[in-house]
Amino acid sequence: MFENIDSSDDNDEDSLFKQVLPTANDNNEPIDLNKIPTTGEEYLRQVRFQASQLPNFQTTTKTDQNQTASSNSKKHAWHKLFSSTNTIPNITTKHIVSNDWQNEQCLTFSNVRNDFFQMRDRLRIIDKKYRIAKLKNVNDYWKFCFGNNIPFQSSLSSLEIDDQSKIQNPLPTMTTMITLTQPQLHELLQHEINWLKQCGYSLHLALYMFATLVAIEKPISEDVMYTIRQTCSAWKQIRTNLLNSTDNDYPIDDTLIKSCDLFICIIGRYFGQFDLADRND
Repeated sequence: MFENIDSSDDNDEDSLFKQVLPTANDNNEPIDLNKIPTTGEEYLRQVRFQASQLPNFQTTTKTDQNQTASSNSKKHAWHKLFSSTNTIPNITTKHIVSNDWQNEQCLTFSNVRNDFFQMRDRLRIIDKKYRIAKLKNVNDYWKFCFGNNIPFQSSLSSLEIDDQSKIQNPLPTMTTMITLTQPQLHELLQHEINWLKQCGYSLHLALYMFATLVAIEKPISEDVMYTIRQTCSAWKQIRTNLLNSTDNDYPIDDTLIKSCDLFICIIGRYFGQFDLADRND
């Protein structure tokens, strides 16, 4: 009934990747990642395709780690590992964060979520007619995050030089996010992904994306989880572009990379999308 699996260390990793359930052969069918899956099979096909695009990694030896640690410590506190495949074009090194750091971020995120939902429930008891945000279109969502002073879908500043004085709306708070319903949170996250891709990254946008993930309630539907996975993919692409930048005139933005690490960690580990998570073997 059960397959005998060698318990030796050499086979432990391979056993984790053995296919357990039969799947349809979709090698000849194109997969559109921009299309929201309408069936469970389409969702699984997209998940398998995304997983197939992730590179495999081999850990460096102790000697290699000692040599690279000193050279990378000034720019980043985490070791870089070398990819063993070319699944993602032009990637020469892979940046991995420690398991301890990832566990700490997941714990912090979990505590913030608990505080948020406790406050939300208390406010609902106190005021049963609690005001719900009126957001009818993408312009309303933009103003909800950025106010009226930032033109709709204009270019956003980088994380390092973000100027909050230009933004009418304050940073997201628990009381702000409580005014959104779960469908509104899902729609907001979809818009935030598009803004991240089209308008660039900013501290303000990153904080609103973080707050949106905090406010999304479990259990999570397939459509919402798909959008959460798209969020992770967007931050992964930004990090890949940064780590492979050939522009020597601009140093790597460590603050932005850490923000990428945080979103990838939360979505991959806290939300259980382990195929997208950073692995530190």
